[in-house]
Amino acid sequence: MSAVVALVQALFRNFTRNRQGLFWSLFFPVLMMLVFGLLGNSQTVNVKLAVVGGSLAFHQEVAGALAKSTIFTVTTMTPAGALSAVRAGTQDAELVLPARAVAGQPAVLHLYYNNASQASATQAVAAVQQAISQIDLALSGRPPALTVTPRPLSGSRTFSYLDFLLPGLIALTIMQGSLFGLATALTRWKEQGVLRRFLATPLRPVQFLGATVINYMLTNLMNTVIIAGIGILFLHATVQLPIGPLLLSVLLGLSTFISIGFLVAGHAKSQEAVIPLVNLISFPMMFLSGVFFSLTSLPKFLAAVVSFFPLTYLANAVRGLMSGQLTGVSGALWGDIGGLAAWTVVCGVIASRTWHWE
Repeated sequence: MSAVVALVQALFRNFTRNRQGLFWSLFFPVLMMLVFGLLGNSQTVNVKLAVVGGSLAFHQEVAGALAKSTIFTVTTMTPAGALSAVRAGTQDAELVLPARAVAGQPAVLHLYYNNASQASATQAVAAVQQAISQIDLALSGRPPALTVTPRPLSGSRTFSYLDFLLPGLIALTIMQGSLFGLATALTRWKEQGVLRRFLATPLRPVQFLGATVINYMLTNLMNTVIIAGIGILFLHATVQLPIGPLLLSVLLGLSTFISIGFLVAGHAKSQEAVIPLVNLISFPMMFLSGVFFSLTSLPKFLAAVVSFFPLTYLANAVRGLMSGQLTGVSGALWGDIGGLAAWTVVCGVIASRTWHWE
């Protein structure tokens, strides 16, 4: 046990002295958070709005008028389907029209919104309220009589694009640090003969591999805490931190990408070969797995494929927990955890059977 601890300490010191590695694993995600956070906060609002209820004529009038605006993407849905879509995040809000509502007559329209979506909840509510007032005036020619009552489905806090971005960057940092860092380090050690020399020492292979896994677990946990702290304390991201479920998701994500890192390093012959291979694996996930934007913006067939990516499972779990949409007993969370566990087991088994020390 003392040998493993000593090796972990040595590996950690090597990590802290690697300035290039520190930049890519820590400072680069922080830089992206600053840049994309500022850009995202200046983006125009696009609200995915499900319209339900009302008489056929009134429904068509309201939905048609909303659809003419560039702010809204309007979908007509059933009440149950709309509510589920808002809770799942595929729709930003559900506008419920009263059955007997007509333009020019007093009526209350209920707006159920998802305050953990990309669009700011405050902006989405304001946009719907303003649009309904204008539609009511245009249809009736009288002062607006329709009022919109907003009701959040996942708490009372307003979420900005930075709140959406921070969990995605945490997931991205875990992938980059575990996959890129581990795969390149192991391949370099193989190429330099370091791993072969370890076999001639009293240190058993399982101890070396265990120390390597522990080191990458600790360093990436440290990076995760630092990035979350910067986002919350200095950039004022508004997120929740359910420690237990969040720690489980992060550790399982680390396990998944560490196993993929071992799989890649086991096949690569040199660093020149491992870097393109890692980029081939990580780049599609980086840009398609919901780190910077919602999967709902992708074509349906592509979103269906991307939903099985390990980074998608991790980003969904971390974002759902930090936004308050998911709890430790949520079925969606355990679906993401199950997906990560499946990737860990499959890649771990393949890596164990194809691993080469030289």
